[in-house]
Amino acid sequence: MTGAYMLDFAVYKPPAEFKMYVEENTQFQLKVVRKSGLDVDGTYLPPAIHPSIADEPKTDMKTAMLEAEMVMCGAVSDLLEKTGTWPGTGWGLQTPREGGMLPGAQGIKPEQIDILISNCSIFCPTPSLASMLINKFKLRRDIEAYHLGGMGCSIGVVAVGLVRDMLKAHPNSIALFVPAEITTYCFYPGRHKDFLVANAIFRMGGAAMLMTNKPSLYSRCKYELQYAERVHTGQDDASFKCISWGPDEDGINGVFLGKDVPVEAGKMLQAVIAKVTPKIMSWGQYAEAAYWMVGKKLLGYDWGRYVPDYTKCMDHFALHAGGYAVLKGIQKGMSLPMEMMLPSFASLRDMGNTSSSTTWYSIAYMERFGMVKQGERIMQGARC
Repeated sequence: MTGAYMLDFAVYKPPAEFKMYVEENTQFQLKVVRKSGLDVDGTYLPPAIHPSIADEPKTDMKTAMLEAEMVMCGAVSDLLEKTGTWPGTGWGLQTPREGGMLPGAQGIKPEQIDILISNCSIFCPTPSLASMLINKFKLRRDIEAYHLGGMGCSIGVVAVGLVRDMLKAHPNSIALFVPAEITTYCFYPGRHKDFLVANAIFRMGGAAMLMTNKPSLYSRCKYELQYAERVHTGQDDASFKCISWGPDEDGINGVFLGKDVPVEAGKMLQAVIAKVTPKIMSWGQYAEAAYWMVGKKLLGYDWGRYVPDYTKCMDHFALHAGGYAVLKGIQKGMSLPMEMMLPSFASLRDMGNTSSSTTWYSIAYMERFGMVKQGERIMQGARC
């Protein structure tokens, strides 16, 4: 066990007028959207690149910062509103509650936060987004603050492990983690299809969560972090090059998504699942694995690799909603029934690929419909 607990979390939901209707987009992007699992009746884009709001897309630093403030401050405001100490935006997806506030994180004030970690892969201004949050919420002068960039969709889960390590180094502390991707700055106005795909699938969104190792808060926490595992496949050239930010052959910056992304994501998934599986298996599954090994190694049976029934290890799955093909690949690799995939597919449908915050939208979906009960376990992650 890690000794790290999550007090509460919130995800940002943009206002209805920011919905993006794909009929307004190009034929190529419409084709991609229809295959990707996004709702064709509208996910969300910021006003600066929204075809119904902006005459011409604006992707400058100042405009991107407006989106960052809207999304990241909106998520943090909604999170603090759930604790009863801050006026929220009213846009966050709230957990159903009886009689007002949840008992989870009541009374956590901004000045009580000891550690801040923010992330945005591509938009990394100066001052940093972490500094922007410190300024907006007037966090303490001695706060341990860090901003992470360039790590893509994975950081929304990977940084949870970093928060765990920070809490180990700082006992009796509260940490705030704010993952987001700023679509204004990532918008690609060029003509190359490997770059245009990102315009079609990436959407506006972000999240915020409070984690702690304060013994006095344990009884008020919603979740306990049991395991945090990661695998880095950057040693492999194909994996390293399949996603990148930079100029196309015309010199126009954009997010490049190679055709081999699903293949490389599959390799990563297989590696990380192999690493985490022994830690989550039940005793009965260990016995099954031993029987499998005896039959294969000693008796020569032509059995494949042992794969446990993950629905007996975990109660819920919040998997990276990177696209329809990505989720179907994860579903096949883990042999999960469709009902276990519903929160992830719903997150993709309703919000699109929100990069580092996708899995948090999936957990918010579970909570909104009362799917998570006390004592149940959630597997979160499997990201590229």
